[in-house]
Amino acid sequence: MSLSDKTNIIIEDHKERNNKKNLRKQKRAHHRLLRDMNIKCSDRPTQVNHLMICNGGLVTGIKRETLQCVLDALISKYALIMPTGKSYCFITCNSKEDAICVYNYVHGRIKLPGQNGPLYVCYTETVPSVDNVISKSNFPPGLTLIENFITKEQEETLLGTLDWGECESVSSQLKHRQVKHFGYEFEYGTNMVNPDNPIAPIPQDYKFLQTLFDKHSHKYTYDQLTINKYLPGQGIPSHIDTHSVFEDTILSLSLGSVCIMNFKKEDLNINVLLPARSLLIMTGEARYAWTHGICPRHSDVIETENGTTMQERGIRVSFTFRKVRRGACCCNFKEYCDTRNDTAAFVDAKTASGLEDSYVHKIYEEISIHFNETRHKHWPNVTKFLESLKESTLLLDVGCGNGKYLYGDRNIYKMGCDRSSGLADICRKRGFEVLQCDCLYLPYRDNCVDAAISIAVIHHLSTRERRMRAISEMVRVLRPTGKCLIYVWAKEQRKNSTDSFYLKYGKKNKDETKKIDQSKIGRERISGCGLTLPVHENRTNFIHSDMLVPWKKKSGERFLRYYHVFQENELAELCTEVSAAMIKEVYYDQGNWCVIVEKCREIAGNKN
Repeated sequence: MSLSDKTNIIIEDHKERNNKKNLRKQKRAHHRLLRDMNIKCSDRPTQVNHLMICNGGLVTGIKRETLQCVLDALISKYALIMPTGKSYCFITCNSKEDAICVYNYVHGRIKLPGQNGPLYVCYTETVPSVDNVISKSNFPPGLTLIENFITKEQEETLLGTLDWGECESVSSQLKHRQVKHFGYEFEYGTNMVNPDNPIAPIPQDYKFLQTLFDKHSHKYTYDQLTINKYLPGQGIPSHIDTHSVFEDTILSLSLGSVCIMNFKKEDLNINVLLPARSLLIMTGEARYAWTHGICPRHSDVIETENGTTMQERGIRVSFTFRKVRRGACCCNFKEYCDTRNDTAAFVDAKTASGLEDSYVHKIYEEISIHFNETRHKHWPNVTKFLESLKESTLLLDVGCGNGKYLYGDRNIYKMGCDRSSGLADICRKRGFEVLQCDCLYLPYRDNCVDAAISIAVIHHLSTRERRMRAISEMVRVLRPTGKCLIYVWAKEQRKNSTDSFYLKYGKKNKDETKKIDQSKIGRERISGCGLTLPVHENRTNFIHSDMLVPWKKKSGERFLRYYHVFQENELAELCTEVSAAMIKEVYYDQGNWCVIVEKCREIAGNKN
């Protein structure tokens, strides 16, 4: 057999394998559709001329306009439906002939920019009726959006006053996001301001905005202004502006690019489009009880006259006006109010170290033997990550515990580290390569491991800065293009989801919507710092982000461990602010927020 014949056989085998792989993808898409919308799919034309693009939708980054360009070249009349939050879309053609034409031309043949492979199409018997878009009538109570609050000329004037290259006391720069403060400096480490330490007042150039606010019956003369500059791909974690330091109404003026701001309260989740020159007004429930945040991404799903599509983000600048509060908060939302609930968000570095020493490190020394008896089963998605690693990979498990992920796979060299001497000793007795060390100061050189995992570790760190440092340390020791998998407890526990077990096996909280009486929540005063933390009731919904979680030994002896549970996008936002880290995947798994980050080749190379 000639070399040419062998080459042709190899090419044909490769094509056949790809076809089988793509067929499996189609079948999975069919199953998703049946599960999500109860829509039946077929490989043959139907009488109603409906089509589904199985692997192309808003979630995969396809714009409505891009698909329309393809369809306009084939048929003259059709309806395109792109459901929000889905990786597929639908086409209703004018005739059976048109449906067959689209199928034959697109199926397995058309590859759009940014897609990993060609589009795959099937016929369906029905399609969704609408694109599933939320109207303004469903805004959180107390939330108002005024479009075109200022003119284009006023927008240009405001943007022209900003010099992001200056270094004055009124401006500071976060990691990857620039910000300016006037009146009082907003301290991101504590989410507070010091009312006794004013800085440069709000400039006269912005006073005309106060006049516009007055026309809309706002009762305050605002004395604190934060200006944020967001580049494409940047966002801000979900949060509620601290009750105790700011009055009720908060105003946010959007300039430049449009973006989506997400509002959440318990099981409610609402996306709000913020157009350029619009004013967002948060008061009452929307101000005090709903979290708001911006997902760090490069595009948003928006509604147009033709339906939903993808909108690329540009540079966005926000002017957020607040009135500093003098005195305690008297709101009606006590379960969200920091005036009543002190949290570990308000601690300095010294207090944080003491808190973790008493309620993390010492506790794990006490419970290490019992902890080892309860930790054996591998989490499927962690195993999946480990199995994806190449042969001869050097893996580091940061916070390896009893070493349950150091077992197995002789083709991967695994080593671990943990702060607990008790757990490190258990690992050594099992023959594992383990060091005792602090995850904030990993004793490994730069660029020395191929991959890393950190499962349920950094949620024991009590400040944002310390959590970010832990991630930075893991990225530092990674080689260029090396990947790290990080798991943390999620504040959003989904009892009815197959992805969460924390509430599912709760004995006391049979009802997911059970309201917890805040007055009956136990509290622990942390010695030496005047800080008081709530004591969480196991297997119940998380009310607080920072808390003490009980651990009981078989003997009945009770210990309290410190936890910071992460809200959606919070872990991803932390990773985006770590130098050289690039997010590859974000997902929710069994009550945890999970991120896979990759060390950038370019940045790592420049450092060397």
